Amino acid sequence: MKAILYMLILCSSLLTACQKQNDDNTTTVDLTAGTWRVSYYWDEKDETSDFTSFSFMFLSNGTLMAHTSSGAAVTGTWSQTSTKLIISFTDPVLSELNDDWMITEKTAASIKLKDDNPAQDDQLHFTKN
Repeated sequence: MKAILYMLILCSSLLTACQKQNDDNTTTVDLTAGTWRVSYYWDEKDETSDFTSFSFMFLSNGTLMAHTSSGAAVTGTWSQTSTKLIISFTDPVLSELNDDWMITEKTAASIKLKDDNPAQDDQLHFTKN
Protein backbone atom coordinates (compact mmCIF):
# COMPACT_ATOMS: atom_id res chain seq x y z
CA MET A 1 0.00 0.00 0.00
CA LYS A 2 2.85 2.39 0.84
CA ALA A 3 4.42 1.67 -2.55
CA ILE A 4 1.23 2.70 -4.35
CA LEU A 5 0.97 5.86 -2.26
CA TYR A 6 4.59 6.79 -3.05
CA MET A 7 3.98 6.13 -6.77
CA LEU A 8 0.91 8.40 -6.71
CA ILE A 9 2.86 11.17 -4.99
CA LEU A 10 5.72 10.79 -7.46
CA CYS A 11 3.40 10.83 -10.49
CA SER A 12 1.52 13.82 -9.09
CA SER A 13 4.78 15.71 -8.57
CA LEU A 14 5.97 14.95 -12.09
CA LEU A 15 2.70 16.03 -13.66
CA THR A 16 2.59 19.35 -11.84
CA ALA A 17 6.25 20.04 -12.71
CA CYS A 18 5.71 19.59 -16.47
CA GLN A 19 5.17 22.69 -18.59
CA LYS A 20 3.88 22.92 -22.10
CA GLN A 21 6.64 23.94 -24.50
CA ASN A 22 5.85 26.22 -27.42
CA ASP A 23 7.68 24.82 -30.46
CA ASP A 24 6.76 27.55 -32.95
CA ASN A 25 9.44 29.95 -31.58
CA THR A 26 6.89 32.70 -31.10
CA THR A 27 5.30 34.11 -28.02
CA THR A 28 2.82 36.86 -27.46
CA VAL A 29 4.90 40.03 -27.54
CA ASP A 30 3.51 43.55 -27.49
CA LEU A 31 5.33 45.26 -30.36
CA THR A 32 3.74 48.57 -29.39
CA ALA A 33 5.63 48.68 -26.09
CA GLY A 34 8.84 50.68 -26.45
CA THR A 35 11.09 51.28 -29.42
CA TRP A 36 12.97 48.87 -31.66
CA ARG A 37 16.07 49.03 -33.85
CA VAL A 38 17.21 46.98 -36.82
CA SER A 39 19.98 44.77 -35.47
CA TYR A 40 20.40 42.76 -38.68
CA TYR A 41 19.23 43.11 -42.28
CA TRP A 42 20.33 40.75 -45.04
CA ASP A 43 19.31 41.26 -48.68
CA GLU A 44 21.92 39.42 -50.78
CA LYS A 45 24.47 41.05 -48.46
CA ASP A 46 24.56 42.57 -44.97
CA GLU A 47 22.80 45.95 -45.22
CA THR A 48 22.27 46.51 -41.49
CA SER A 49 24.26 49.76 -41.58
CA ASP A 50 21.57 51.35 -43.80
CA PHE A 51 19.21 51.33 -40.80
CA THR A 52 21.42 52.02 -37.77
CA SER A 53 20.24 55.63 -37.50
CA PHE A 54 16.56 54.62 -37.15
CA SER A 55 14.47 53.83 -34.10
CA PHE A 56 11.10 52.18 -34.82
CA MET A 57 7.79 52.49 -32.98
CA PHE A 58 4.94 50.08 -33.78
CA LEU A 59 1.80 52.06 -32.90
CA SER A 60 -1.41 50.23 -32.00
CA ASN A 61 -3.31 51.88 -34.88
CA GLY A 62 -1.09 50.13 -37.48
CA THR A 63 1.27 53.06 -37.99
CA LEU A 64 4.99 52.31 -38.01
CA MET A 65 7.10 55.33 -37.09
CA ALA A 66 10.80 55.45 -37.93
CA HIS A 67 12.73 58.20 -36.19
CA THR A 68 16.26 59.14 -37.21
CA SER A 69 18.95 60.15 -34.75
CA SER A 70 18.58 63.71 -36.11
CA GLY A 71 14.89 63.74 -35.10
CA ALA A 72 13.26 63.32 -38.52
CA ALA A 73 10.29 60.95 -38.65
CA VAL A 74 9.09 58.69 -41.45
CA THR A 75 5.69 57.01 -41.34
CA GLY A 76 4.77 53.59 -42.65
CA THR A 77 2.30 50.86 -41.77
CA TRP A 78 2.46 47.46 -40.12
CA SER A 79 0.14 44.56 -39.42
CA GLN A 80 0.59 41.15 -37.92
CA THR A 81 -0.85 37.68 -38.18
CA SER A 82 0.15 34.69 -36.09
CA THR A 83 2.96 33.88 -38.54
CA LYS A 84 3.73 37.12 -40.41
CA LEU A 85 4.71 40.73 -39.82
CA ILE A 86 3.77 42.94 -42.78
CA ILE A 87 5.74 46.19 -43.17
CA SER A 88 5.17 48.96 -45.71
CA PHE A 89 7.01 52.27 -46.17
CA THR A 90 7.00 54.66 -49.15
CA ASP A 91 10.37 56.20 -48.17
CA PRO A 92 13.09 55.00 -50.62
CA VAL A 93 15.49 53.80 -47.91
CA LEU A 94 12.90 52.25 -45.60
CA SER A 95 10.96 50.64 -48.47
CA GLU A 96 13.77 48.05 -48.47
CA LEU A 97 12.05 46.66 -45.36
CA ASN A 98 8.68 46.26 -47.14
CA ASP A 99 7.58 42.64 -47.12
CA ASP A 100 5.27 40.02 -45.70
CA TRP A 101 7.92 38.75 -43.29
CA MET A 102 7.64 35.28 -41.77
CA ILE A 103 8.16 35.39 -38.00
CA THR A 104 10.87 32.89 -37.08
CA GLU A 105 11.40 34.02 -33.48
CA LYS A 106 9.70 36.53 -31.23
CA THR A 107 10.71 37.37 -27.66
CA ALA A 108 10.26 40.41 -25.47
CA ALA A 109 13.73 41.57 -26.59
CA SER A 110 13.89 40.62 -30.28
CA ILE A 111 11.94 39.72 -33.40
CA LYS A 112 13.56 37.62 -36.13
CA LEU A 113 11.99 37.61 -39.56
CA LYS A 114 12.72 36.02 -42.92
CA ASP A 115 11.33 36.58 -46.39
CA ASP A 116 8.08 34.71 -47.00
CA ASN A 117 9.40 33.65 -50.42
CA PRO A 118 11.44 30.44 -49.97
CA ALA A 119 13.61 31.40 -52.98
CA GLN A 120 14.85 34.48 -51.07
CA ASP A 121 17.23 34.46 -48.12
CA ASP A 122 16.36 37.97 -46.86
CA GLN A 123 16.34 38.38 -43.08
CA LEU A 124 15.31 41.23 -40.80
CA HIS A 125 15.95 41.30 -37.04
CA PHE A 126 14.57 43.93 -34.67
CA THR A 127 16.00 44.34 -31.16
CA LYS A 128 14.25 46.24 -28.38
CA ASN A 129 15.99 49.49 -27.41
